Amino acid sequence: MVGLIAGGLAAAVVSAGWSAIAPALGPRLGIVDRPGEALKVHTVPAVPLGGVGLYGALVVSSILTGRPSPRLMVAAGLVVALGLVDDRRGLPPVLRLAVEAVAGVLVAWALGVGPVGGALVAAGVVVGINAVNLFDGLDGLVASVALVTLVAMGLVGSTSGADLGAEVALGAALVGFGVFNWHPARVFLGDNGSYLVGLMLVASGVRLGGEDVVGMVAGGSLLGVFLVDLVSTVLRRRRAGMPLFQGDRSHLYDRLADRGWSVPTVVFVAAGAQALLCGAVVAAWWWAGVGAAAVTGVLAVVGAVGAALKWG
Repeated sequence: MVGLIAGGLAAAVVSAGWSAIAPALGPRLGIVDRPGEALKVHTVPAVPLGGVGLYGALVVSSILTGRPSPRLMVAAGLVVALGLVDDRRGLPPVLRLAVEAVAGVLVAWALGVGPVGGALVAAGVVVGINAVNLFDGLDGLVASVALVTLVAMGLVGSTSGADLGAEVALGAALVGFGVFNWHPARVFLGDNGSYLVGLMLVASGVRLGGEDVVGMVAGGSLLGVFLVDLVSTVLRRRRAGMPLFQGDRSHLYDRLADRGWSVPTVVFVAAGAQALLCGAVVAAWWWAGVGAAAVTGVLAVVGAVGAALKWG
């Protein structure tokens, strides 16, 4: 317990410290996200370098506590580097997906998953990364929903005695970052941060659920709202004949903001929805096991996607 607390505190301090100085570093590095474009709803310039601080926090925590594992940190470092290049210059979707898949293979290697399970893990990492990335559209949104997800994962892990060092470190790092990412934010996750958060959440879900397909589904379903927004967005774009990788303002959070809801209100609603979805999965996990959790998670996500599509 002392090690978890020390690792968490270190992660929070490193992440907050980086987030405090990042606004001054961003312009020098040529990485500044300025308002004014159609898909940019923020009102002040911000630096999309939050992922660098999160990664540094995880590395420091890993050195102090021995978790997350060095192998997982290699995979995480790869997607942070990918995101930094994407934030600076933009990359073709095919190249991004290919590198994300390689990172997924590294995650499977870090978790000790076999070839068949490794392919599923790699696919899950690609899905998770893009789900979190697409959801990163408002100040504090991803950090808040990810924190709810990590709490749910912690509740699952506590019943099995799992080592929760990675979850504590990421959660603490998100808190440190979140102080500076709250509306109006001066620091964004950027692609480098959303890719990292997506990878780490999938890795945690797989580790807690187990290597079999049912366990992976149960753990993956804890991404909840991230998956709902991803699936509903893809289906809506396909139905409208739009390119899948073309940005738009049809996300769930966009439609709430366009109705006049404040950014903090949308964030609280999204976090509340995530708490409901994850709560249902965790309750099923506790009372009836991983199989029931997987079924509950799938039904909850599918039902929420259906409601989102019917809404608009």
